[in-house]
Amino acid sequence: MKQYLILAWRLMKVLPVIGMVFVLGNAPNVLRRKGYVFGSLEVVLDLLPIVCLIKASIEAAIGTDLIPEKTDATARALEVTA
Repeated sequence: MKQYLILAWRLMKVLPVIGMVFVLGNAPNVLRRKGYVFGSLEVVLDLLPIVCLIKASIEAAIGTDLIPEKTDATARALEVTA
């Protein structure tokens, strides 16, 4: 049983690193969708493990992204002016 606890502890220490690899791999797509400023903010928030959990929980509760995509902002600006 002790061996499984040691293995579980080692895996838990590695999981944030695996998540960071996925976030960095997806960074170009996020930067393209959200722009450089908001995309960079999104990537940085997703790289911080505890902040990412809080952000994901809030997004799941409200059902939308906290940081809007640039196409959404452009479309809303056009609707307001029209």
